Amino acid sequence: MSEIINIPSIQMVGHRAFRGLYPENTLIAFNKAYEANVDIIETDLQMTLDGVIVINHDSDTGRTWDKNLVISESTWDQLRILKNKSDPSQRMMTLKDMLFWSLEHPNCQLMLDIKFTNDKLILLRIYSELLDVKNDLDFWRSKLIWGVWLLDWFEFGVQTNVFKDFKIIVITMSLDIVNQFIDYSNKLNNPHYKLYGISVHFISTWTQYFRDIMVSVLLEKDVKLFLWTINNKIDFKYIVGLPVYGTVTDNIITTKKYIIEVYKEHDSLQRKPEQDDVNRSLLGKYYTPVWNSWEGVRFYTYTKIYRFVAVLACSEWVDKEILGISFACLLFKLLKLIHFF
Repeated sequence: MSEIINIPSIQMVGHRAFRGLYPENTLIAFNKAYEANVDIIETDLQMTLDGVIVINHDSDTGRTWDKNLVISESTWDQLRILKNKSDPSQRMMTLKDMLFWSLEHPNCQLMLDIKFTNDKLILLRIYSELLDVKNDLDFWRSKLIWGVWLLDWFEFGVQTNVFKDFKIIVITMSLDIVNQFIDYSNKLNNPHYKLYGISVHFISTWTQYFRDIMVSVLLEKDVKLFLWTINNKIDFKYIVGLPVYGTVTDNIITTKKYIIEVYKEHDSLQRKPEQDDVNRSLLGKYYTPVWNSWEGVRFYTYTKIYRFVAVLACSEWVDKEILGISFACLLFKLLKLIHFF
């Protein structure tokens, strides 16, 4: 008889629906993610000049659409005619489009990534549109996860009662910001506004601080852990032992396969009485590769880069411009080049 392998039930979160195989944040990506049995679809909200909430990651349209417009400076009539560069049959979706879609697709939740470049009034408009589509707050509370980046957005959602009894997460690269949200939730001491979870860059969990301190805090406060954006099998090794609730990924299908394979490999190593130096590191509470291997060099280099980026993300340098381009944008492009994202 084969022995049972303990593979945790980790929620599959489709990054921008299913951007690994389909144009991000489009209707076809939503439909294909649902067909792949996604648990949660993560998507991004922006607001137009005339107050229409649209589904788009960037604050402008040049990367994915056939004309470059700044969304906050453009009307919906200007945006609705744009064609997707990868699939010209796809048009930009509005929040209402997505909400009506969700009524017809009951078996997955929606995670709203609400960019801090928006005006906070977008929270009130989202709330209003929920009720326009279906006047049932209990339904939407079971369906939606609201994601915000900065503490003052959490405070605004509490002050306006928009967040009452909804699932709220902080999306960030900074564990300092995570602590701000947890502290605020603790001080509120109000079950109607309790912080539901954190969504952090997966490399933050490689740090000693996260493993030695943050894990205990999350478990004690019952705060869910989401990680973004994990696509490579090698990186799923490092979630073993962590209380991961959900992984945000570009490809739901391969992620499911990688998680099963990684936990099977981990289980197999645990059953062997003797290990070499590389594999022995798998037998601790968390997997940490030995430093003098290719994997170890990658692990420790990326960890140092993460620490540097996390500090910059909370500094005044984020808003500085170099040759007309924000420092944050330049940094993001550099990190993309080295496959940090």
